[in-house]
Amino acid sequence: MKKVLAAALICAVSSFASWDYFEVIEDGKGEAEISFTQTRQGRVAESPEQDLRVRYSPMKNLELMAQLGYTLGVRYQIISVLSAGVDVSFPLPDTWGFTPNLQFHTKLTDALSLGTNFQMTIYADNSTDETLEKEKGLDALAGLELDLTLGNSVIYVGCDFEKGLTNSKDSDGNEISRTKAEGRGLGITPIIGYTATPGNLAVGTYLAFGLGGKDADVNQNENMTVTVGLKAAVKF
Repeated sequence: MKKVLAAALICAVSSFASWDYFEVIEDGKGEAEISFTQTRQGRVAESPEQDLRVRYSPMKNLELMAQLGYTLGVRYQIISVLSAGVDVSFPLPDTWGFTPNLQFHTKLTDALSLGTNFQMTIYADNSTDETLEKEKGLDALAGLELDLTLGNSVIYVGCDFEKGLTNSKDSDGNEISRTKAEGRGLGITPIIGYTATPGNLAVGTYLAFGLGGKDADVNQNENMTVTVGLKAAVKF
């Protein structure tokens, strides 16, 4: 099975997501990836964003990851269809965050593969976000992805579901409604993409649609967000 290098890192909570929803790479292998995204909501366009990340397997069934923005991660292949890991985000400028994650993945046919993910972000020591002046509540994300491999090409579709599980607190320790004040209600992000994998290279593009969640609640604007992404990766 050709590995898919384009994963849906669209929502804010999924900035701590593991590399993808599929198996750990082979012992002694590595990958480096750069991506560019542009998001619009109605007529309003956000500033383009860039991301750089690298992963490497120092031993069988173990994968280490580093992502631009001060996130480190580790994943372990428990059995052939199940892997688990944890990502750590550093407080530059935000709070410490720990994101344990669990992935189930399997081949449905020779060409079709399914990957699923569940993760929960825990903000350490009830750290205070200096900008929002409050202690952050728990965030959760669940997602799935279907990959169709055709020669050196992969067409994939997927969807992420994210939600704030607990209320945050203000600087006085009072709980803040995650729906009205933070926009941490249910967010749904369908995605469709394509990746070409000639040799040790991978180049792809994807389109994601953000429904509900943060932007709709905070800005009282229910317009769907549309994100276009471009990715390029090299295996080493």
